[in-house]
Amino acid sequence: MSRLAVILVVVVVIVTGCTGGSAVDGRTMTEAQALARVEQIIKETVAVVRPEPRLDLYAPSLNSNMCLDPTDGGSEDRIVVNRSYYLRGIPQGKISEVVGQIKKHWEQQGYYISGVSANGRNMTGRSRPDDFLLSLLSAYDGDDVVLSMGASSPCIWPDGTPEPSSSG
Repeated sequence: MSRLAVILVVVVVIVTGCTGGSAVDGRTMTEAQALARVEQIIKETVAVVRPEPRLDLYAPSLNSNMCLDPTDGGSEDRIVVNRSYYLRGIPQGKISEVVGQIKKHWEQQGYYISGVSANGRNMTGRSRPDDFLLSLLSAYDGDDVVLSMGASSPCIWPDGTPEPSSSG
């Protein structure tokens, strides 16, 4: 497995365990709504990037994940919806500029930037008011740096409501 793939897997695992939810035991958005929001965040962000990158889906992000260690104290029976894409076609000399464009866009959207790496090429944040976790990562793919961007939903019930209890 390439170093980039390992980094992306680690980020997906971290994201899965660290997203909060707004509805502990009540109604949440559905899996389809969460996926639509994840895709909206990514596509709106990429639309402001110049030169415009080609999105290359990171296939392991197609699977929804269990809500591990929910920060909201709610059920672990919920799921988290993720998507990650490589941003292909960005010239090596433009990587830092593109990261700056994405950071500016996120700030203009009112998103909270929660972390930026020392080299400025890795960034995490949260959308407001819906608290989707955002990530922008740079990693080496051979001799080249490639950016990847991901978004993850808070913990949700797949159908938007808690599953009926078998004890009731």
